Formats: sequence, C-alpha cells, structure tokens
Amino acid sequence: MSDDLQARVERLEARIHELEAIEGVRSAILDYALAHDCGQSDRVADLFTEQAQLDITGFSPDLDTTIKGREAIRAMYTALDKQYDNNPPFKHMVTNCHVTLESETAVAVTYLHQWGGPRTDAGPGGELYQDRLELESDGQWRFAHKRIVSTSTQTVGDAVSNDLTVGSE
Repeated sequence: MSDDLQARVERLEARIHELEAIEGVRSAILDYALAHDCGQSDRVADLFTEQAQLDITGFSPDLDTTIKGREAIRAMYTALDKQYDNNPPFKHMVTNCHVTLESETAVAVTYLHQWGGPRTDAGPGGELYQDRLELESDGQWRFAHKRIVSTSTQTVGDAVSNDLTVGSE
C-alpha cells in the first residue's frame, strides 16, 4: 500500500473511531432519558460508573443534591420511581447534544427542551445535562459525573461548569 493510501486509511479509521465514540456518548444520554421516563431505575443506575457523581442544581434547596456512587444513585432513582408506581410522568426531550472527546473520556452538554421560565429574555428555560462520561472495558460509555442543571433562572453560559471539562477528575 502506498504511503498516501496508508495515511488516508489511517485518517478514515481515526474518524470512524471518533464518530463511534460520539454516537456511544449520545446513545448513553438517550438511554438515560428513556430508562428514566420508563421508571427503570436499575437501567438508569447501570449507565453510571461505580464511583459516579450525580449533581442536581439550580432547582430549589429541597431538590438540589449531590449523590456519589452507583448504588446511592440507584437508591435515589428507585425511590423516585416508587413515588409513581414505576410509571413516572416524565417525558424528556433532549436536543443540542455537543460532545467533546479526549481518548476514552467525553464531556457532553445537552439541552432538555422546555419553553418559558422567569428569564425569557435570555431564551427558553428548562434544563441541561452536563455530563462527563468514560468508556469502560465492556465498550459502554457511562456517566462518571452527571450534572442536571435548571436553566429557567439563568443562561446556559452561567449554568455550564468548567469542573466537568474533559480530563478533569
């Protein structure tokens, strides 16, 4: 194989790897939304790494929380699902998923569609996910750190934290 052809094949392989990683990250986010909407707390928890952190912020003092570890996250979602007899009324619509990759780590910022909110001059309100995911040995992208942030009273720029940038611990 000529050097030019070899270089082209290597670039194509790298691009395919990148596209597969982006699709894997987006699939994990969509799997989370669907499992959460269907009251499948075990499936939701299995999308997190063992040492994951879940932050819920910007909603209210009684809702904002930080939970650490897959089993604690499972317990939180199980309790939430039980409130609705495992048939919750949630209907997540996720859009605008921007993924940044670095090796086997990714950061994604994803909007949750919801119109309105007190700062309508800043655009639609709603929520966003800011996630750091890791590619685990089984080939599954899992959440190492998930932030669920209310943007109803702040802009997206104000809501996004630099603490979840690619490579942060």
